[in-house]
Amino acid sequence: FRGHKPIIHHEFMSSEKQRQRYWARSLVGYSPFANAQPNLGHVALAKLEEKGVIGVELEDCTDFDCLYDSCVGNLTQVNGEGEARRISIITQNVDTLHSKAGAKHCLHLHGRGDLVRCMNCGLTRDRRDYHDQLSQWNGDWLDEAAARRDKNDEDVNGKRADLRPDGDAELGNVSYDEIYLPPCPRCGGAHHSHNNTINGNHKQQQQSFFKTDVVFFGDSVPRHRFDISYAAINAADGVLCIGSSLAVHSAFRLVKHAIETGTPVAILNVGETRVEREALGDGLVTKLESPIGETLVAVVKMFDQ
Repeated sequence: FRGHKPIIHHEFMSSEKQRQRYWARSLVGYSPFANAQPNLGHVALAKLEEKGVIGVELEDCTDFDCLYDSCVGNLTQVNGEGEARRISIITQNVDTLHSKAGAKHCLHLHGRGDLVRCMNCGLTRDRRDYHDQLSQWNGDWLDEAAARRDKNDEDVNGKRADLRPDGDAELGNVSYDEIYLPPCPRCGGAHHSHNNTINGNHKQQQQSFFKTDVVFFGDSVPRHRFDISYAAINAADGVLCIGSSLAVHSAFRLVKHAIETGTPVAILNVGETRVEREALGDGLVTKLESPIGETLVAVVKMFDQ
């Protein structure tokens, strides 16, 4: 999405106006994002996990104890000798499509877009529940915004709401000043009152607020998630990199770690990747330029024979 400016971490954390803008646009854009369904590649990887073709066990990796539910599927499984931590997929996507496809051992490096977290006390909520509450608190604003979009459709190139992959929606010339953000039900009692009212109650300057439980631009992936990823790579006999140009450093550094430690890397991607541009690998890297879904389905069929 050329020209799209994503929300920046420090802007969201420091500005109530930025939070109003983010959640207002998300009210419109998140539903199509949340309703997205896995593709052939997601389903094929889940089947490969089920067959035991992909995945490693990390019995002694204490960094698992640092994980929130924002970055895990079910990474602990019981075996004959007790519990083992297992990783099959490391994804930089926040759409949870791997989990929807049935994958059970997926580490979400950048977090999960289906959760929100209180930035004061850490309470986690389902994002759909939070959106339901947002809609209840802001019904009048939603109606007015919809009316403005209908009136100004031509000013937005004929599109009612330009939806982006992160659940953000371009709403055109709409004010976000009257958006009310529900406080945290656990710690949101600590706030200051203003004279503005909503449904007879004072509008409150919140000291606690919710943020989508993902790593925004300008923030850093927690170190322990990388440590777990490195441990998984070290335990693997090979790494399969799928559908990424590796332009984002958080993904590139994992592939680079595999190469530096002598672990073979297979890249399945249509188009050049950063590994190729930087001529890394020296015989350790195999590149397959092929449609991802159809190729992975063929791999599953090969293991079915």
